[in-house]
This record gives sequence, structure tokens and C-alpha cells, in this order.
Amino acid sequence: MLLLLLSTSTVFAQFPNLVEVDEYTAENPKRMVELLNTWSDFENEVTGGTTFVLEVMNGNKVYYCRSFENMEALMTSRRNRWGKEGSQAKIMKQWQATINKDKSEEEASENGWYSTAPKKVQSHLFWYVKNMSYIPEGTDLAAALPNLLFRRHIMIDVNEGPGVREKFKKQISLGIENDKKLKNDYIRVMYMPFYGGVANADYMMIVLGKSRADYYTSLQERSDKRKVDQEWNSIQDSNVASWILEEDIMIHY
Repeated sequence: MLLLLLSTSTVFAQFPNLVEVDEYTAENPKRMVELLNTWSDFENEVTGGTTFVLEVMNGNKVYYCRSFENMEALMTSRRNRWGKEGSQAKIMKQWQATINKDKSEEEASENGWYSTAPKKVQSHLFWYVKNMSYIPEGTDLAAALPNLLFRRHIMIDVNEGPGVREKFKKQISLGIENDKKLKNDYIRVMYMPFYGGVANADYMMIVLGKSRADYYTSLQERSDKRKVDQEWNSIQDSNVASWILEEDIMIHY
């Protein structure tokens, strides 16, 4: 499942506190991504917000994402979307003019939104958990994020029981400190579902890479260091959570 990151240089320096996500499936996801990218450009222009598109690799899912600093900004955005003078109507006018330019009515129909056989699955809202995320000290996110276009999204189910949630948070914290010790430099961020998400998932962990190949090569290098580290193995021995869904994703700005 899902998310991240941002489309303008001014926002590349941080991760969004809230991400609103519309999840779709399509028979032609590549075309859907193209259409949503065009919509995203116009939405950013009309609203001054930040949107982005996530494409699940080797699948038919596409996520359209809007990022917000806080809940007030999210609610203001929603209030301003609808009606004749709402942002959606303004975006739609520009979007249709662009995607249908120099096309006959038949060509427009063959290449338009419904040509992808779209299905809206559900909507989600996630919030950023900064103290469970790992961004190596000194990382220049503004410089790094435009080059990190791959995402591995991992949905995590924390075991039930008294004190288990706090134990999981401690395990994450200890793992981050251990990665620092091992000089495992990579970016990993944690989000929690406010609504939506995947059934039984308490957290969504997102690990970034330049590409799918780069990510798995770097993961192997990190894993090789961890396997021979006694402290890391001790942390993992007390695991209190399970990975229940993983998705390889490319982000489109």
C-alpha cells in the first residue's frame, strides 16, 4: 500500500505530516498514471498544494496522493474542492482541454479516463510518525528525494496484548540506533492509518531507493552487516509484529 513524496523543490525538504490517498485499479495502469500526472500538475497549480502519483510495479494499482501539513489544511482543501467555483471544476476544465487537445471525439474517448477501465477501491488517510522514522543525520532531503523514485511499502501488524505497542516502538527505536552504529545509511519512514489502510495493519513502513535494483542491492548490503551483529540479532529475537503486505512502487511527480 501506499505513499510518498513531493512534487516541488520547496517541499522536497520534508515528509508530509498527512497524506490523503485515493486508491484505484485499472486495466491500463500506465495510461491512468499519465492522466493522473496531468491532473496532479493542474491541481498543484490551481490549489497551491502538493500532489503525487504512486504506481504499483507489476500490478494494476495506482494511488493518487495529496499531502498536507495539518488537519486544518486538509479540511480546507476538501471544502474548497466542490461546487461550480470549486478547485475540482477548475482542474477538470484544464485537464480535459489538455488531454483532448487535437483529438477527435472518438480519439478522446479511446484515450480518456474511462479507457483505462478505472475502479475506485477506497480512500485512505495516513499520518507521519517522525520518531519511528530513520533519516540519517546530515541528509539533505531536498537533494536526495528527487533521485529516490522507488518505494517499498510494508504494512505491519503489531501483536495484541498489554504493553506490546510500546515494545514495538522500542524495537523500532533500537533497530534505528543499531543501523546508525552499522553505518547503514538509507531513508525509512513510518506512517499510521487514520482511516483506510490495509485490514489488521497498524503501521506502514516506507523504504526508499533510487530504483528497484538499487533498493534490493542496498538491502542485501544492510542485511549482510546485520546478520553478523549480535546486538541486531538480539533485537530481532523479541519481534512483536508481522509484515502482512509488501508493495514495490514507483513515484511520479
